[in-house]
Amino acid sequence: MRAMKDSGIEWIGQIPQGWHVDRLKYCADLDSEKLSEKTDPEYAFNYIDISSVTEYGGIGSTQEMTFDKSPSRARMIVHDGDTIISTVRTYLKAIAYIDGLEDHVCSTGFCVVTPNEKLHPKFGYYLLQSDYFVQKIVSESVGVSYPAISSTEIGNMSIAIPDPEEQTRIALHLDNKCAEIDALIAAKVKTNALLKERRQSIIYEAVTKGLNPNAPMKDSGVEWIGEIPEEWETRRIKYCFDVFAGATPKSGNSEFWDGDVVWVTPADYTTEQKYITQGRKYITQEGFESCSTEMIPAGSLIFSKRAPIGLVAINMVELCTNQGCLSCVPKDGNDVEYFYYAFSCFAEQFDLYGSGTTFKEISADAFVNFPIPFPSTEEQKEISEHLRIKCSELDTLISANEATIQKLKEYRQSIIYEAVTGKIEV
Repeated sequence: MRAMKDSGIEWIGQIPQGWHVDRLKYCADLDSEKLSEKTDPEYAFNYIDISSVTEYGGIGSTQEMTFDKSPSRARMIVHDGDTIISTVRTYLKAIAYIDGLEDHVCSTGFCVVTPNEKLHPKFGYYLLQSDYFVQKIVSESVGVSYPAISSTEIGNMSIAIPDPEEQTRIALHLDNKCAEIDALIAAKVKTNALLKERRQSIIYEAVTKGLNPNAPMKDSGVEWIGEIPEEWETRRIKYCFDVFAGATPKSGNSEFWDGDVVWVTPADYTTEQKYITQGRKYITQEGFESCSTEMIPAGSLIFSKRAPIGLVAINMVELCTNQGCLSCVPKDGNDVEYFYYAFSCFAEQFDLYGSGTTFKEISADAFVNFPIPFPSTEEQKEISEHLRIKCSELDTLISANEATIQKLKEYRQSIIYEAVTGKIEV
């Protein structure tokens, strides 16, 4: 068993004999190179932001921009071998290793860590993106919606490091192990993408073509729907549902909030969840009466008209919504689950009906005039039952793969943590 000693740093704990503790700023230069304010305004560079950082610490898409059009803090220069750490919204854990990028790639909202001779670049990256270091960054960040930390504070944090030779061994070991795990994760992600495509295809075929492959067909009159069974119709949503808009009580009035009236927004549900029973916030009866929202009976469809357009779920309890939702109460005994499936596979078409500059939104008028394939009520129920069974089978496979992906991610983090803290000897 490896001989250990107390690091003297509570959040680091024990480290191997022969390792030592140092502050990050003594093992690396931080934010060492910046574009001059005298840079040519037309100078073009690739710009990195938080959205550029991939889940496993690489750089995905970057945006090309010129100096005069760049955000005011887009001045940091990064080079291969640097590690960048997000200093804003630190809970996102946006930490990336720079590899294969041209020089003069600028970033904003990051601390740029350039290792010196004390710190192997790849070992440093693994250490900085390990759970114990990330948790320290998050715990030291200030703010609620956008917790942030300064590069100076990051530089003052302590790290435990072995000699250069062992750092190199650990870095190579983690490169190999993480590559193996990442390949397994990628395979599962690809499989799930195919399963989800298959799920959507099954839904689309059922809600536009029915279950009888021999049924005579006719033109629906809607290009993106194509042919439908001869006995079906296409109906606008307003002839299938009574549609109600939502609203929000004044946020500054405490008497309107924390009551027992269920109130939901598009952020409270996803299409994949299918059903909704509650939101993150509740309003009081006074709050409900203070605005123009409506109480919607259970068994209706809740549709998001913005941010994003097209989320849909069936409410299992009576509730009301904010203005980001449109609530659809079925008419004439229509089967709500059939329309749930139909809405779910027409998300792209709904989005095409949206407009706006700051964010896209589908108007109530455009929504209620949206055409939907309309079979008889009996056939609606047959289709929804068929899809319930088929989708359940696929959802089981997808869930199993997602569980495996999560376990692989946890295993990946555990081997990084154990290696960069010396819990295992490489």
